[in-house]
Amino acid sequence: MMRRLFSITLGVLIMASGIAWMQSPTPTLQANAAETITVTAMTLGAVTTATPTPFPTKTEDPRPAICAAPYQENWQPYVVKAGDTLPALLQNIRDLSVTQAAALNCVDDPMALPVGSVIWLPSASSNSDANKSACQQLVQSLDCAVQSVGIVGAQQLFQNGMMLWREDTREIWVIVNDSTQLQVFEDTYTEGEADPTASPPNTFFVPKRGFGKVWAELGGQNSVLGWATAPESQISLTVQPAGRVSYTTYVQTPDGSIYAATVLPHQVNGWWVKIGTT
Repeated sequence: MMRRLFSITLGVLIMASGIAWMQSPTPTLQANAAETITVTAMTLGAVTTATPTPFPTKTEDPRPAICAAPYQENWQPYVVKAGDTLPALLQNIRDLSVTQAAALNCVDDPMALPVGSVIWLPSASSNSDANKSACQQLVQSLDCAVQSVGIVGAQQLFQNGMMLWREDTREIWVIVNDSTQLQVFEDTYTEGEADPTASPPNTFFVPKRGFGKVWAELGGQNSVLGWATAPESQISLTVQPAGRVSYTTYVQTPDGSIYAATVLPHQVNGWWVKIGTT
């Protein structure tokens, strides 16, 4: 009996030991201290960002260059009243036509001025004799907003015309006698360039420098100008624009002749018309 009880007790102990062994925690493996751990960086995809819409470029207002009345010296603002007309307002103002005043003020109809609007007119002092004498004009119908000015130029006379050089524009004008045509050339001459080597007959000359370069391009002595009849000379030219944005300029040459020269930008051919002599 005792042997059987011992056997049962031993079996129970063995079973308990097995259960305890099965329930024991799994040992934790520790990393070797010398082992290098590599961390792989995460690669992000393309980041989508919103592109701001730029403001449109602000265009330059062309009106100050065309409607220049508010910027004229000694001109005063006037508030239009019912019944006002531009001819009536200009009755005591000399040397300024209705057309000129309308253009300078951007007025569409001189006889129907917008009531309550503001226009600019010369003050009484600007019409004094002193100010009037200071307004130099080649053509008296023009207002003082486009005064005449003196510029340095050069001139050379030819058998059938002449050449003019303007310092302000660096242009050479070719004018043929008895023609309303004008040719415009850029003065591209540089110091050191060779002059034409033609041999003129007695009393004639070969143009030099900028005049000579253009003359050679036109055909030299075989051009419509022919030979020069005098050397090149420096002159003073008086010029006056026909308007604030006009393509026509009045030019007074040393002999007192006044011409209307009409030149379009970047065009070779223009017009040259004599309108009087002072």
